[in-house]
Amino acid sequence: MRRLVLALTLLVLAGCPAFWSALPRVAQGAQVLGSLLDVAAAGSEAYYARHPSPAAQAEVDQALRLARTALAALDAGVLAADGADDEDLALRRSRALEAYEQLRLLLDGLGVLDARPPDGGAETSAPLPEPFELPPADEIERRMR
Repeated sequence: MRRLVLALTLLVLAGCPAFWSALPRVAQGAQVLGSLLDVAAAGSEAYYARHPSPAAQAEVDQALRLARTALAALDAGVLAADGADDEDLALRRSRALEAYEQLRLLLDGLGVLDARPPDGGAETSAPLPEPFELPPADEIERRMR
């Protein structure tokens, strides 16, 4: 993360016009995406502490890993980009947003986002999970343009 901040600072100081246009928004969008993945991880942990389901939890963990891997690739792409219109950066952004959206849809379908208990599922004495929101990927993508 420090390298990303340093690279962005150096680009700003160099006065790169492409940087001033949209690259900071891509970097900021990547930070937002990382924060949302943290929220998703914490929310799903709380949900499965109360409503254990090893199979569903493994599916969520896999989706989280894929989303974090795609985000790491996006972060690296921001550092290597020639500008916001760099094709490789656009592909990395698209993949990160797609992986995030797949995770969001999975959590929604499993009832994790609205903290809906599964029908007939196991339940522990852990605290009740709280509902949480994750914005759709297209909303995050708008911030990156």
